[in-house]
This record gives sequence, C-alpha cells and structure tokens, in this order.
Amino acid sequence: MTRSVSTLTLAFLLSACQSVPGLTDAEAQQVTAYTGAKIFDGEEFQAKTLCVLGQVIVRCPVNPGQSVDLSGQFLTPPFGDAHTHHFDGRYTLDWHRSMGLKSGAFYAMTMTAPTQGVIEIRDRLSGPGNIDVATSLGGITGPESHPAEIYEALALNIRSYEDQVARSDEIHAGSRAADNAYYVVETEADVRAKMDLLLGDRPDHIKVFLRKSNRYAEGFGKWGPGGGIDPTLLPLIAELTDQAGVRLAVANSNIHDFRASLNVGADIITHLPCYQDSEADPDSIYYDVDVVDDCLISDTEALAAAELGMVSTLIVTEWVKDRPADLVAWEQQNIAALKAAGAPLVVATNAYGSTLTPGLIAGVDKGFVTPAEMLRMATMTTPKTIFPDRNIGCLDVGCEASFISFPVNPIEDAAIIGEISYRVKDGQFVDVAAEGDEG
Repeated sequence: MTRSVSTLTLAFLLSACQSVPGLTDAEAQQVTAYTGAKIFDGEEFQAKTLCVLGQVIVRCPVNPGQSVDLSGQFLTPPFGDAHTHHFDGRYTLDWHRSMGLKSGAFYAMTMTAPTQGVIEIRDRLSGPGNIDVATSLGGITGPESHPAEIYEALALNIRSYEDQVARSDEIHAGSRAADNAYYVVETEADVRAKMDLLLGDRPDHIKVFLRKSNRYAEGFGKWGPGGGIDPTLLPLIAELTDQAGVRLAVANSNIHDFRASLNVGADIITHLPCYQDSEADPDSIYYDVDVVDDCLISDTEALAAAELGMVSTLIVTEWVKDRPADLVAWEQQNIAALKAAGAPLVVATNAYGSTLTPGLIAGVDKGFVTPAEMLRMATMTTPKTIFPDRNIGCLDVGCEASFISFPVNPIEDAAIIGEISYRVKDGQFVDVAAEGDEG
C-alpha cells in the first residue's frame, strides 16, 4: 500500500523550501511578490515573479508576506534621461519630479544648471518618491559662448525669444549667472581657477562645451552656433577632471568636436554631431549650414569610441521634429556605425519641459531604433550610465527595486510606453494621482 507523506514530514519539507539564502523567516514575511507579469530581459519579456524586500529585489521565498497581482503586465526598469536641464532649483522641483514620475524616468543626468539652485535642492534629488539626479552643476564654456546667453536672459527675466532678440546687447553684457550656471575660461590659469571653484561644490560630472571647435580660432559663432571653449584647453580640463575622480561630458556640435572628445578620453558626448537642425531660421543667431564632411562618424572613429567606452547621447526630442532629410540620414548612419562597433548609446531630452516619451515613440516610428533597442537603451543602458556604481537598469536578484509596467507589450506596440500602468520606486508604490502639474 502506498503511504502518503506524513504531516510532520510535509511540514519539514515546506520549512526547508521556504528558507531562502540570506533571508530569515521574519524577513521572508516582509517580502512583497509581484506575480503574473512578464519582465524585460534586454531582448524580450519573460514570465517571472519579482520579489522585493525593502529597496532590493531578492530571491522569492515560498510564502512571501504580501503579493501584488500584475497579471497581463509587462515590466521594465524605469527610464533614464542622460541629458536634461531640469532639477535646477526649488521653484521648479515639484514640476520636474512630477514629470519624471509620471513618464517613468526615475533617473536623470543634468547637463548644466545653476549651481546654487541645485545646492538648495540636493537633499531632495534621490530616494523614494524622488527622481535620482546626477548633476554637472554649471558648465565650462568660452567667452561669449553658449549657454551664457540663455542663463543671462533668465537672470534678467527675459523669457520670450522675441524679447531676447530685442534685448540681446543687454543680455550679452550681463554676468549675473557667471560662475554659477556657467564658467568661462580663456587660459590655462582660468581653467585651474574655475575647476577649483566648480569642484568645490561637488559636481557628479563635469560638462564642457565644444561648439564647432575647429573654427574657434576665427571667432566663429560667438553667441551663436560656434564658440564654447578653446579646444586646446580640453586636455587640461580632462586631466583635472580625471584627478578629481569624476567623469567628463563634452557637448559636441560636429565631427571635429567628436574627435577632440575621443582624443582626451571623454566619458560622454552629450549629443551626436549635427544632431540638430540649424538651417530652419536664417534670422536666428544659431543659424548655420551643416555639410556632410562635418557630420559623419567613420567606422574607425566609432570603433575607437567603443574601445574607449565613450558614451554617445541620442537626443530623442529631435526625433519628433520634421528635420532636413540629410540631417536625418547622417544621424541614422552615425547610430548604425556606433551600434555596429558596439559603442554605448543612451537617450535624452535636452529640451526644457519635455519628457522622453514622444521622442522614444518617434524614434521607433521613424526607424532610428527598434522597439527592443529603444527599451534597452532607455531602461538599461541609460540608467546605468547615469549611476554606474549602482545596481540599476536591471530586474534581477540584487538589483534596486524600481520598475514600471505597461498593459501591452511595448515591443509589439511602442506607443504604449506613454501609458504606464504601475510604478515602483525604491520598493514603494508611486501614486502619480497625488502628483501635481506645477509648471
């Protein structure tokens, strides 16, 4: 006669199965299991239960204390924005935080903002209920160069483009935002002094402006498409940045800037060469005509970027726009070359008041990236680039417990990324209904 397992034996087996390495029985009762969902692994979605203890994903015990049914949902890590100018002060913080939480971009990399404004809010730029932000504070630039014209206009409360044009002399004469939102250098002595000043306020990375640097010596584009630093100063800035133990992010406008960034071993370029249409408005101070020889990354240069690990940033807000066909083709060729070489690519907005969502959808629709590539860059590569020392951009055991979910597979319908159905940040449910729309 076959005998059933005794009650005592069954209890012993269940007890043995329930014990998870590293978890006590009491801890197991604090675990929340998210069941029924499919989870993105970088290529596709796989059925998997996700268990969370505190702010970390853990191995699932047999009997977790709580469970949340996410049947039919598709989970990814949160998005990251690798080039924003948000999180720039206390007056806009609630607005920027709400935008990030609602759009699923829980990680942000600020590429210039007023130093003093950031210092005021730094204790609110991480943790549950907040967006985690890495910031350059102000950026290093040259005389009469971007972004001085923007921040001096703001300092004078000159907001509209028409008023900025009409009062350009007043704006260009200003220096209210100097050594705060931007730092001007002309000599090596300037570099050492301004780097000391900037590093004293503990930036997470250093942002430097190169703007068509091959034409710097002729004074091209001051207050316009060119300018930025004298490229001969870039090696010293790179050296001092490396000595400080922070990363170097270099703004690029053309291929010459890209090559200069490669030559000093920059960690990040904040946009691809010729990413933005400069021909649309002949009356703009930023007007310029790009040519193919200034815009294309060669296969050799793409391979050099891959070997260096230099990250190239794709500005997805440009993908929404109707741009000249040659600019679109050049960007597609540059992305293809970098992908083929294995160079890291991340996504970003670089447009104040914008989120990633429309640009990511447009990028898929227009063929810049596939849906899986879009998800992988936005939810894995970009967050890890922003915070390389953290276990984010993943949903495995040991990863931070932050994720977003969609009611439809975004690989099959990329537009669904605009309809996030569930959010968890640092192990806590995010109630976006409680978030305001301050602007």
